[in-house]
Amino acid sequence: MDKNKIAVVICNYNGGMDTIKCIDTVLKSQNVCLDIYVVDNASTDGSPDRIREQFGAQVDIIQNSENLGGSGGFARGLQTALEKEYPYIMMLDNDAYVDYDTIEKLQAYLQSNPDVGIVGAKILMEEEPERIMDYAKVIHFETFIDQSAWYGKMDSEEANMPRECDFAAATAAMLPGEVLKKCGNMDEKYFIYYDDIELGYRIKKHGYRVVSLGSAKAWHKSGMRRRTTNTFTRYYLARNRYHFFAKYMSDEQIEPFIDHILLRAFSYMYGSYYKKRMDIFYTEKYILEDFIYGRRGKAGNHRINDLQKDGDRFMEQELSGCKCILIHSFSNMPETHFIKWYRKLEEWNPNAKIVINALASTPKECTLYLERLKEHFPENSLCIERVESADKKKYDKIIHFCRHVKEATKNILPEVSVDMYGNMIVKEEDYIYFRNYEKSYEFFKAIYREPILEAIHRIRTEEV
Repeated sequence: MDKNKIAVVICNYNGGMDTIKCIDTVLKSQNVCLDIYVVDNASTDGSPDRIREQFGAQVDIIQNSENLGGSGGFARGLQTALEKEYPYIMMLDNDAYVDYDTIEKLQAYLQSNPDVGIVGAKILMEEEPERIMDYAKVIHFETFIDQSAWYGKMDSEEANMPRECDFAAATAAMLPGEVLKKCGNMDEKYFIYYDDIELGYRIKKHGYRVVSLGSAKAWHKSGMRRRTTNTFTRYYLARNRYHFFAKYMSDEQIEPFIDHILLRAFSYMYGSYYKKRMDIFYTEKYILEDFIYGRRGKAGNHRINDLQKDGDRFMEQELSGCKCILIHSFSNMPETHFIKWYRKLEEWNPNAKIVINALASTPKECTLYLERLKEHFPENSLCIERVESADKKKYDKIIHFCRHVKEATKNILPEVSVDMYGNMIVKEEDYIYFRNYEKSYEFFKAIYREPILEAIHRIRTEEV
């Protein structure tokens, strides 16, 4: 085996032309010696035949008899590369496209830095080629999330630097074969999502540096950014995130993590049940139960559900005839949250005047906030006014945006409360239901706290 040869592993599941384009960009890579392995997860779209027809012997296809997910697909490809003793192995998503020098740069960086266990390319958005999707991600054990400070920013010279991080996304990442042999293969039981996070962090725990190489570029057609039609991403992300943090967090973080799981599960289940969003309710129920009982791998029945129409009864029934709507926003309300709800208001009543109450803000703050919002809504009737209580009769409907409707301490109907999770207090029974939130939450905690703790201890014991 050539000491510089690279095995490029691509996982395909009904990838169609995306996989063809991905392979084509790999073959155009300069100054590298490589073999391409496409692991096909029992595709039914004919893509394996199209790959054979277009590329012939340039691509080796490893055929799985069933869909093993990205985790299982990559694991089989990585194992094949190990058995063939490739000195370098690259993982590449089938809907990612590398620059002509990306593979060369990744390999050169590993050769120059033997203490680096895995190096990832900077991932940019295919639909906005200069906007960053994934670069120098870190894991926040205090808040139980992974995050990049660069997400959504425009590419720049500053983002071209190599930066140490906690993992390298399998979207486009390379590691030495010896590191994979020492640290172990990708965990197939994730099926999809958090599998590459776990692998990268495990490599870091073995004492290697993990690096995001900003000068090496790839573009990703991320499915998570497309309009979702089911709870696929919701289920796998949450279930696998729970497992990852249960395995790697410190002992001091166990109790806060239990509280995190309980609050998230209850909040979504309580709200979705009342809104009759059983698609969300059952997914959240099984996220929690599957974590508790150690059910991993491919999702079982009732976990992945088609999304129902959002709970927009208020919008449909009460806004159609409104000419002027007043919105009270809470302190430090995220602009993304306002934008989401404003677009809903526009959809159901495009002719209404929308007024944001800025009584608690300074005139300068009002002006800056309005300027930022109007970047998203250049042609509409959006405005910000300082509204006194005596002015309320001018408005057909008054909406209070809040962090969570459970915080409503008094009944303000017919004024409406809407929170960041889509819960609403529109009727008397809504108010009563959410006033019982805290009592119901205490009962929920009494049932699930101990099983969650037992699951965490099992994971930490079994996977040392």
